[in-house]
Amino acid sequence: MSKVFFGRIVRVLLGTFGAQLITIGVMLLLVRLYTPGEIGDFSVWVSAATIISVLLTGRYELALFSTGQSSELSAVIKLVIFLVLGLSVAVTGLLLVTPYATSRLPVEISHYWFALTVVAAGLAINKLLLCVLTYQQAFNKLGLARISLAACIAVSQVAAAYLLEGEKGLVYGQTFGVLLATGLAVLWVGKSLLVHSLSATLEEVAEVARSYSNFPKYSLPADLINTVSSQLPVILLASKFGGEIAGWFALTLRMMGAPISLLAASVLDVFKEQAAREYRDLGSCRKLFLSTFKVLALLALPPFIIIGFFAESAFALIFGAEWMESGRYAVLLIPLFYMRFVVSPLSYTIYIAQRQNLDLLWQFTLLAMTVACFMLPGSVESVLTFYAAGYAFMYFIYFWISFHCAKGEAK
Repeated sequence: MSKVFFGRIVRVLLGTFGAQLITIGVMLLLVRLYTPGEIGDFSVWVSAATIISVLLTGRYELALFSTGQSSELSAVIKLVIFLVLGLSVAVTGLLLVTPYATSRLPVEISHYWFALTVVAAGLAINKLLLCVLTYQQAFNKLGLARISLAACIAVSQVAAAYLLEGEKGLVYGQTFGVLLATGLAVLWVGKSLLVHSLSATLEEVAEVARSYSNFPKYSLPADLINTVSSQLPVILLASKFGGEIAGWFALTLRMMGAPISLLAASVLDVFKEQAAREYRDLGSCRKLFLSTFKVLALLALPPFIIIGFFAESAFALIFGAEWMESGRYAVLLIPLFYMRFVVSPLSYTIYIAQRQNLDLLWQFTLLAMTVACFMLPGSVESVLTFYAAGYAFMYFIYFWISFHCAKGEAK
């Protein structure tokens, strides 16, 4: 692995580390301001917002790394902005004229559906802006953007807890924080680029929409299914075992899943730019793939060993005895989190090799496995054990597919 590549990862990781310190710090406050049931209800709501945010972009933001000309780059940015705004308005209008539809949704979603669409749109635009910063190789600004997102949400949710009762503070704090962080990300990207992108003609926008149609055709359903698979457990646990258990599980995801995902995303931010360039120039990125895999696999071992021995007592000590159950869930889910951390950044080679159809098939299988595990009879512990084992096995298959794409053999 080159010093330049490693240096870029370190720069992005520093920003991610700062964001995670904020996340952990605010959770220490939130678990004392809200009950497990309220956090569980909010987690169902934010899971729905996360799922919708994937849908809004059509995954065209990933096409930025395949563009070769500045005109194409501008057209892709304008296309994504138009999609997010247009689809957000359409969803809002649909919910306004069909109140029956909102009444059939989980109560947390039906009560705060307008805030949900606003947060989904904000998250979608934020994804686009982070991709632009990665394309520009502005990794210092990328780290600042990640920190600002975590900080804005954290401050807003804590402040809202003193102004609003129950899950309202979490919902409206999330809404204000996402909007504020997205505005700051616009500053990091720069007004001139965005204004220039909006000047792209409709013909240019239509052309890139056709040229990169594989992203909405394959990447969108694949990523949507992946997001549903990752968010669905909270919803299924809430419906099967109650909001309190969903709240404990949500804290486990926040303390393990979110940091791991962001750390992996920091590696991905650097890996996808260099891997795409090597694949274009050499027809393969096998060497970079293997070196990145070794770093990730070794980097993850010490913290996961520590989690296995001390998670339960650590959760009880830090968050209070009421949250010890979250520590037990963390131990059960170690195989899942380890494999996700190691494999998820490397899976971008599937996009580079334009084999999104393989990704879509894998995501369908993952979703089916997730639903099957949570439909099993038995205790929460047995359900989570089967879920973690199945997820780890699926990621082993994902690694094998990604490696063959990196070698340039999956044509």
